[in-house]
Amino acid sequence: MLQLLPLVLKVTSVPDSRTGMEGGGDGTLDMGSRSSLHSGLHMSEDEHWEMNYHEAAIYLEEGLNNEKFDSHPSSPEELPAYLRVHNPWYHGMDLLASLVLILLAFTEEPAVDAFRLPVWAHGTIELMALMVIGVELHLKLKWIGWSTILKHKRTMIKGATLLIMVLEAVVVLCRQSSHFRVTRALRPIFLVDTRHCGGVRRFIRQILQSLPPILDMLGLLMFFVATYSLLGYYLFSEHLDNGHFSTISDSFVSMFVLLTTANFPDVMMPSYAKSKWYALFFILYIITVLYVLMNLMLAVVYETFTRIEREKCRALLLHRRRAARHAFRLLVSRRAPDAVRLRHFVGLMRHYAPHYSGLDVYLMFKQLNQSGSGGLSRSEFANLYEVFALRWAPQAARAPWYAASVLEPAARAAAQLVKWPYFEYVIYALIIGNGVAMVLRVLEAGGAGGAAGRAGGGRRGGRGGRRARPAGLRAAALRLLGHLALPRASVPFRAYAT
Repeated sequence: MLQLLPLVLKVTSVPDSRTGMEGGGDGTLDMGSRSSLHSGLHMSEDEHWEMNYHEAAIYLEEGLNNEKFDSHPSSPEELPAYLRVHNPWYHGMDLLASLVLILLAFTEEPAVDAFRLPVWAHGTIELMALMVIGVELHLKLKWIGWSTILKHKRTMIKGATLLIMVLEAVVVLCRQSSHFRVTRALRPIFLVDTRHCGGVRRFIRQILQSLPPILDMLGLLMFFVATYSLLGYYLFSEHLDNGHFSTISDSFVSMFVLLTTANFPDVMMPSYAKSKWYALFFILYIITVLYVLMNLMLAVVYETFTRIEREKCRALLLHRRRAARHAFRLLVSRRAPDAVRLRHFVGLMRHYAPHYSGLDVYLMFKQLNQSGSGGLSRSEFANLYEVFALRWAPQAARAPWYAASVLEPAARAAAQLVKWPYFEYVIYALIIGNGVAMVLRVLEAGGAGGAAGRAGGGRRGGRGGRRARPAGLRAAALRLLGHLALPRASVPFRAYAT
């Protein structure tokens, strides 16, 4: 994202047309903190701000890539080397050189016959790829210095490996014969150290950081395996038909394999044939080691990885906040020492994200400026990285379906009615009224059926009258279910002949 074109600086003093002063004029009220990239140089106010924008963009890039600030360029002489190493084209060349070194294994002895190359050919290719990687280390040394590189373990390992492999490549070219080279197994170090394999480095670092608690649990597990192995040797070594415990080493191997249950129950059956109580030894071992300690080790591994990942995310967030503070210090002016104006934000984006359009930059500024003050405060500017995850797109006008039709007046009135705050209460009242009306209809139908049953009972006698009442209620219930639009097959009533 960082614009990597170096700025052309005027070393001579330049008069400022707006202030009438030379050298960028410390007296102008609009100039903020000076960038460390133009220390000792005289320049106008515009050049001063351009250098501030450039260094602020470098700080944001270092925060994004989680690079330490001790490698930040602190002088104009270090800037060209820094920009070349952080050039995307150079990152691609570094990745290509690392892949070429790994693919050379197909051409070197023992090689695939279809890809075999002469010694001078693969030796020359290897030396050229190593030279590309060496140029990066030289440029890094030029802007960082020996004191910082000696503290960086990964760079020191890479430099030592590079030196050894260069010497071996020169020896191979001089002898015109390839010897047995163990150092070829170290070639993946160059690939892992590239910019594109940052996630791989992070995962390897987490594995190395999580090893201490895992090794503690592994030691506890081996302690139980060794204890049961010794106990099994003294219990079952006298059983001649059980060769799993004839010696201490055989006993340890058998119990270690039993950790995976690969030899169960074969390891138990000879002793189990002599006494069924011997099965308790193996059952207790499997419960203790397999079901308890193995699951406990899995829990330790998960908890350790989770804790390291949580601490890493916290450190990355704090690192980005520090980068944003450094950039904020370079973007504020003396007239507004507590806010970044739109003009300086646009200048920052010109170096940090040159592919963003002016509209995108303005929308980002408006999104960050939640207070609406026209300037970004320190806390608002700290959310810059989150805003870069947003993507802007024009929103099409959502006209309703009834627009430009004869139904538009009535539809708009209906829409206003639906938006009325008490519309839901009216609907609830209608639902309750409908339920009350249905209950009244059921009671009315039940009363009519009862009267008809009593009239029929007077004509047919007492027994018929007593059976007519349920028929009237059933008829009312069936009519109610008909109103509810339920199928007749689902009615849980039996039919009786009246």
